[in-house]
Amino acid sequence: MIIKAWRAYQQCLARYPLRTQGITSGCVLGVGDVLAQQLVEKKGLDGHNYARTARQSFFGVIFVGPVVITWYKLLERIYKGSGKLAPLCKVATDQALFAPFIVSCFISYVAFGNGRTVPEVKSQLKADFVPTLLNAYMVFPPVQLFNFYILPLYYRPVVINIVSVFWNTYLSWKTNNPTDQKVPVDGTKP
Repeated sequence: MIIKAWRAYQQCLARYPLRTQGITSGCVLGVGDVLAQQLVEKKGLDGHNYARTARQSFFGVIFVGPVVITWYKLLERIYKGSGKLAPLCKVATDQALFAPFIVSCFISYVAFGNGRTVPEVKSQLKADFVPTLLNAYMVFPPVQLFNFYILPLYYRPVVINIVSVFWNTYLSWKTNNPTDQKVPVDGTKP
């Protein structure tokens, strides 16, 4: 049963990479938010913010999934070959360009989803972007080295999605944490 499901998933990845990756990312972001609310924030089912989970999933389906697979395809075109240097260049480019982009998009999306104004979103980005990006740099470079050295293109998002369950749990908690939302618009410390 598991093997059949895996094969069906592989076929979907090959035939419909954008859709499949979008749905997968939506599930992963949703699971990450559920874990954040239930295990980290300990909200319980009565206190669970289902709209927040839906927003996280929507972001995965519409934005994260398609952007990630498109990014991986672009890296494949830029850095052709499978020698030792190509994967290192992919990781360096991924961490220098894509990591800051996706972190800033996620923080902004969640902040706007929580009803914050443009000045408040800028303030939250100023407060949370660098610490969140530095934490991403502790997680993703080794994962991406494995990804780019070992796995074919269409399996890379699968590995990232597995790691992302845990990363998205952290991100969901970090970006929805009420103390983070108390960053004043003027940028001063609360």
